[in-house]
Amino acid sequence: MVEISDSISEFLRRPLVGTLATLDSDGSPRTRAIWHDWSEHGLLLFSATKTRKWQNIVGDARVSLCVDDSAIPYKSVIIDGTATRREDQPDLLFPVVLRMAEKYYGMSEGRKFADSYSTTPEEQVALFEIHIERITTQGF
Repeated sequence: MVEISDSISEFLRRPLVGTLATLDSDGSPRTRAIWHDWSEHGLLLFSATKTRKWQNIVGDARVSLCVDDSAIPYKSVIIDGTATRREDQPDLLFPVVLRMAEKYYGMSEGRKFADSYSTTPEEQVALFEIHIERITTQGF
């Protein structure tokens, strides 16, 4: 397990949208903006299972997540690792999506967004964790 400093943990808890890189079936990289949740449960993200993003993860679990703050002084954290679907998804999906939605949208709008995930069938959405293998930082 890679050590995560307190300053990086605090940075990852901020409402900064990350960019997730996955690999297409031909090995080409593909990036997509994505929310993330850094907590006692690890580095969690979610995706609809029909998206290219999720299909890429199923085909090759290697991913890279870049979270950056473009305000001066610039800071960024790049996390490389493998993505795995959480087996405790039925218990964690709604609380994690709610926490993310409130972080990014605010309390009222976040609750509205998250409510749709309280009844979404498990086969339609994947809650996944990045198992961190390497962290690269700038500005820390």
